[in-house]
This record gives sequence, C-alpha cells and structure tokens, in this order.
Amino acid sequence: MDGVKNMNKYDTMIALNKKASEEKIDKAKKAVWKMLDEGEKVTVPKLMAKTGLSRGFFYKNLIVRKEIDRAMQQQAGMVDPKRYTGDMVL
Repeated sequence: MDGVKNMNKYDTMIALNKKASEEKIDKAKKAVWKMLDEGEKVTVPKLMAKTGLSRGFFYKNLIVRKEIDRAMQQQAGMVDPKRYTGDMVL
C-alpha cells in the first residue's frame, strides 16, 4: 500500500511540474506574439525582462526557441526605432 501511495505522490508531482512548464511556455509565447504585434524587436534579454524567465529557459526549451527564431526571421531587416532615431541625430 505504501508503494501505491508514493507512486501517487510522484504522479502528482510530475503532473504539477508539467503544468508549470506549460504555463511558462505559454507565457513566453504570448510575450513573443505581443512584441511582434507591437512592432518591438524580439530579443532574449527583452523577453527575460517581460516574463521573469531565465535566459536558459529561452535557449533550452525547443518550443519557445522555435517561436523566437520564427519571430526573428519575421523581423529580419526590421529597424529598431530607438536606434534609427539615434542614427538620425548623429
């Protein structure tokens, strides 16, 4: 009986970890989409600041990494408005 009880705890822990991971992935993807919608250049440091997730999360999680890569390809050649304004001043 004790083995069954421990297995249930293990299954519960796995389920909770999976749910937390899915929530992080969802949070990261929404941040990427929002940045795209607002015309903001997607970068890992900006995503870290917006989501509170670690740099490693963005590089190691394949689902999020693909989303970031897709966004960066979509933004290829996009000019950062702050940088463009700075160039105009110079």
